Amino acid sequence: MTSSFSRPLNRRRKSSLMASAAGGALLAMSASALADAPSVVTSIKPVHSIAAAVMKGVGEPVILIDGAASPHGFALKPAQASQLQNADVVFWIGPDLSASLEKPISSLAASADIVELINAPGVSHLGIREGANFDAHDHDHGHGDHAEAEHGHDDHEEHADHDDHGHDDDKHAEAEHGHDDHDHEKHADHDDHGHDDDKHAEAELGHDDHDHDHDHDHEKHAEADHDHEGERDAHIWLNPDNGIAIAAQMAATLSKVDPDNAATYQKNAQAFSEQIEALEHDLEHDLEPAAGKAFIVFHDAYHHFEHHFDVEASGSITLSPEALTSAERVDQIRHQIKDLGVTCVFQEPQFDAKLVDVVIEGSDARVGTLDPLGTELQNGPDLYPNLLKGLAASLSSCLGGES
Repeated sequence: MTSSFSRPLNRRRKSSLMASAAGGALLAMSASALADAPSVVTSIKPVHSIAAAVMKGVGEPVILIDGAASPHGFALKPAQASQLQNADVVFWIGPDLSASLEKPISSLAASADIVELINAPGVSHLGIREGANFDAHDHDHGHGDHAEAEHGHDDHEEHADHDDHGHDDDKHAEAEHGHDDHDHEKHADHDDHGHDDDKHAEAELGHDDHDHDHDHDHEKHAEADHDHEGERDAHIWLNPDNGIAIAAQMAATLSKVDPDNAATYQKNAQAFSEQIEALEHDLEHDLEPAAGKAFIVFHDAYHHFEHHFDVEASGSITLSPEALTSAERVDQIRHQIKDLGVTCVFQEPQFDAKLVDVVIEGSDARVGTLDPLGTELQNGPDLYPNLLKGLAASLSSCLGGES
């Protein structure tokens, strides 16, 4: 005897089987799409985030410098070297930011499209500010005109897509900076000091005296060999307009490498542009409490953000975050905090906060945190806008007087 529940039960089973089959087909299609997507390697978290936004629905990029690691002097692990060897596209800022990656990228990813985003069309440039007191220098150093002249080439997009295939522009960069790649890589690890009173700073910061002579020699070498006048601030992503230009360059490169998904890349880049443009207006309002307030940053990483939103720092504690900061510079910052009535001194999560505690000792300055990389933010397309929001919130909170 057939149960009165047999027919409905069979229908349910049939529907369930059909749904399972459909779901399996979708998963298979999704897996196929990911398998067919180009292998994209990115350098730092903000670059990874923008690439993830442009590649949404097609594939996912991988990241080399993750977490709290600093791009200034990063060393590759074997697994990361393998990722570069298998890459179809590499997006990185360039040797201006991560000199230690230049040789591994050029050798391991020689068959990939290697894009130095600092040279992407539409990216604006600012100079590196020297000295403890930024107010003593012209903030722009004439670099707006310099950047426009340097980067207004007709063949620039082609260069951006094939940065490592010929290295003509690398030679130009060497000539412009006045030193070879070896010196450029050293530059990331040295500050602009060379003073006899560094032992005092070492004692305050807990350094062993037996390391002093070695560090002191490095400081003298750095000071002698590196004149930063004419060099570019590599933290270009902190200008939201540059973020939009980076996304456009990524879409152009990916469309060339993967023409089947070109429409998706272009659509995603346009959506990203609209999102960031809307965010800019919100951030301008959010930063109003920071207007006209004097503040000191840990190192000169925020020039692009400051310049874009007209909230410029008065100085930085160190020129190179990996190098030992001289006692003379510490003393300069201490006087500057008092003379300018500095409201806030900002530390960075990638580096020891002890130096910040030293420079604010005896002052009324508060301590805030600025993170140019989004160290504690979750990787993905939302990281970049959240990074910009975080910078604005930190500046407004500390400079506006909130504890």
